[in-house]
Amino acid sequence: MKHLFNEKYLVASVKNAVRILRLFTPKQNELGITELSKHLGLPKSNVHRYVRELVREGFLIQNKLNGYYRLGPSNLSLGGIVQLNKETYADAKPILAKLANRFHLPAHICVMEHNHVVYLLREMGDKPVKLITKSGRHNDLHCTAEGLVILAFKSKDIIDNVLTQSLKMYTKYTITDPSLLKQKILKIHRDQYAITEDMYADGFISLAAPIQDYTGEVVSSLSLIGESKNVNKSELDEIIKEVQKSAKKISELLGYYDH
Repeated sequence: MKHLFNEKYLVASVKNAVRILRLFTPKQNELGITELSKHLGLPKSNVHRYVRELVREGFLIQNKLNGYYRLGPSNLSLGGIVQLNKETYADAKPILAKLANRFHLPAHICVMEHNHVVYLLREMGDKPVKLITKSGRHNDLHCTAEGLVILAFKSKDIIDNVLTQSLKMYTKYTITDPSLLKQKILKIHRDQYAITEDMYADGFISLAAPIQDYTGEVVSSLSLIGESKNVNKSELDEIIKEVQKSAKKISELLGYYDH
């Protein structure tokens, strides 16, 4: 009898957690405990307990300014990348726009899905440029800075899995040798940023930095991608520092604090 009670309690808890997540929409992307309680018809104490667990697992994050909750980065791993997930990074749009305008290159937020990098958000900046990316597009990890900078902070098993796949050669500069690619990944991890040039498309450069969530895990990347001729190589150090600084600001929006 006790076993049946525990099983029913567990099923009810899972259902209520899912009900909470479904209440968040692009138009209603932040909710408080009181609102959630009213929508669900549950006591505030119960809702608070569910929310606390969802925050702990990264499915919800709390806005420190008003105490409300919004969808967290863990939702990105469920069911692929959908429009709703973009709300996780909604507050980062001004940061992307500022970066894009400063260096006149499109700024992106990307996430890793299986063995691919997905372009979640993009800000074009104030000057027209030639594009090779679009929101929702999937690319291979091994030939892009935005993908490699996420991969570099994943577990050894995940990295090895990517390295054992067939690595497509897009240009003569694409690294397809697993041992050479592993060396590049280790360097990216040490440097805390990635640069790739001509590896995915001739004449294009990408610079990327990791974005961390509230647990410290790298869950996405911030990148500038554009034609190499539009990038002053003497300014590379400055560009990289600004990309890293902006990535840190976005990490803080996701609840990460570097103590």
